[in-house]
Amino acid sequence: MELITIDNTVALPIYKQIIKSVHEGIQNGSLKHGDLLPSVNQIAAKFSLARGSVFTAYNELRASGIIDSIPGKGYFVASTQVKQVQNIFLLFSTFTPYKEVLYNAFLNKLDGTCNVDIYFHHHNIKIFDTIIREQASYYNTFVVMPEVHEKTAEILSQLDPKRTYLLDVGLKEYGKQFPGICQNFEKDIFSICTENIELLKKYKRLVLVFPPGTKSNGIVTGFKKFTRKNDIDAAVVDSVKQCEAKKGDCYVVIDDNDLVHIIKKSNSNKLKLGQDIGVISYNETELKSIIAEGITTITTDFEHMGSRMAEMILNNETVMEENPFLIIKRKSV
Repeated sequence: MELITIDNTVALPIYKQIIKSVHEGIQNGSLKHGDLLPSVNQIAAKFSLARGSVFTAYNELRASGIIDSIPGKGYFVASTQVKQVQNIFLLFSTFTPYKEVLYNAFLNKLDGTCNVDIYFHHHNIKIFDTIIREQASYYNTFVVMPEVHEKTAEILSQLDPKRTYLLDVGLKEYGKQFPGICQNFEKDIFSICTENIELLKKYKRLVLVFPPGTKSNGIVTGFKKFTRKNDIDAAVVDSVKQCEAKKGDCYVVIDDNDLVHIIKKSNSNKLKLGQDIGVISYNETELKSIIAEGITTITTDFEHMGSRMAEMILNNETVMEENPFLIIKRKSV
């Protein structure tokens, strides 16, 4: 009887839970060809169910050729050729132009072989919890951009770690428990700045504009580590409102609104981007290639991230990888 599991706290219909249990039993080897299944009455009595729910499940399994029945013998496994369609639960934080690149690369690589439903938690831990608790039971593969929070580990424990992948964030916090492909925020900015130190030394001061509420604190840590190691005058500010856009400054901006403001300020002060003042923007978009004759970006490779995530799922890989981090040089530095 243990091969059938029913959880009354999830939204998945009872008959689908029975079907799922039989599929999983065949896949993990606990059910073999010819094995008898519990009778309709046994399951109904064990879990206090209506017999109709059990009949619905068994009829669907029989229609797909997985089970059959013989009078006097009962239901048994008729075929172990179960190719379960991968239903992917994809949970993003928000949807931005660069995450759209990731999403499209993910779908293109899957090429229609899996069903994918996307959800958003908007950096709200309650929404993050509710979506996982109420929706996860409908899926057999999970791709999650986690919200880094003290409750996140407990929330993620509701998911099967063998079928759950982390995407984009959570490398240091949860990367030992789950596979996936993520950014290493601290290492990425330190390495990219180190590799391009001669370009940055054109400027007297580096300024990181890091708005309140930005989740990737590793960026600040990596930035400070780089500037201290190389004895570079630097500052970390919350907003461009705290900046005068002075000649000799190079600004690293996270938020695209700050990017617009710093360009406006430089224009007002008649400062030439790439000569009098430098601007580096996080996260590549096509628009940044034409704004102000081209904005230099530092960015994780979102297309690679989406494609590689799909490969992991298709190949049943269980590794944690750091996504490539790039600089796209344009006239703004």
